[in-house]
Amino acid sequence: MTNPPAFVRRFERVTRALHILTMHPDGLPLARLAAVLDTDEQTLREEIIAFYRADISPAFDAGSYRHVRIEFLAADGESDDVEPADAEIIRASTDQPAAEIGVVHTAPAELANIYRAGQALLSLEPENDVLGGALKALGDTMLRGIRPTDDHWKAELAGTMLDAIRRRRRVRIDYTPVWREDSHEQVIAPYRLLRTRRGWEVDAGVSSDGRVVGSFLLAGIRDATVLDETFERTDDIDERMAANRREVAVDLVVPQGARWVIDRFAESSEVLDEDEESVKLRARLLTPVDQRLGIMLLVAGPLAFVTDPPHLADAGRTLAQELLDHHRTP
Repeated sequence: MTNPPAFVRRFERVTRALHILTMHPDGLPLARLAAVLDTDEQTLREEIIAFYRADISPAFDAGSYRHVRIEFLAADGESDDVEPADAEIIRASTDQPAAEIGVVHTAPAELANIYRAGQALLSLEPENDVLGGALKALGDTMLRGIRPTDDHWKAELAGTMLDAIRRRRRVRIDYTPVWREDSHEQVIAPYRLLRTRRGWEVDAGVSSDGRVVGSFLLAGIRDATVLDETFERTDDIDERMAANRREVAVDLVVPQGARWVIDRFAESSEVLDEDEESVKLRARLLTPVDQRLGIMLLVAGPLAFVTDPPHLADAGRTLAQELLDHHRTP
């Protein structure tokens, strides 16, 4: 298939930009966002403005994309009386916190079915570049973490989890955490399926009474079996799920070339100080904080280190030792 037309590539880039911005509630410098998207600042600025001014065909359901509101701000991140052409900070906000870019309240299994139907049509119309570009944008945004292009069963897994949630049935899973290579079997009580910056995740009870809550990436589930055993939702389960996703602030310094690692593993981050060689960031991490932080430090390299809190300073060395011990075990 030939490369998608220019307007499709621009549409995909704006979609990616909005997705990134919704994960940074304080906004981002437009120059930094452009660098992440491998384009220049002026081009991205013009594309975002054009997207919000364009008359898009109803076939694209443009209204669902525009649940996200764009704010152009001054360098202080507060003044909003600047012209879009002069703004240095860009911020996304929405009146519907649960809304996703492009799709609102659409189940992952339904998205996967749309994707499969589109792929089937594309096999009959291999020269349909517009359809090909749209499918790629869908696979790289809303279906990231399910990746039907690589593994169709994960889309079916999402549907299985939603059905188990609806019927309150326990599920036996074979799970491989992101910070380990060995999998383990566990019985969970699935409470909700949600999409995060890492992909689709299920929040579930992991203890016999369901009061201890954990989160599992669908991409890490190798096998799942719905059991006959049912579970009950306790009155405080929403509070427990919120506590499980409570963010912990960690200040660390990484080389400039490794700041992408923070964006990859942290829920959000802000720059505290920087020079040409390094940047000091305040990253907000979910539990287990030590494992997530350990991965960030190992990937960022030996010049990365934690400045606060002190008890997490050895997270990288601790994880490295655990990995060495694991691989040494016969």
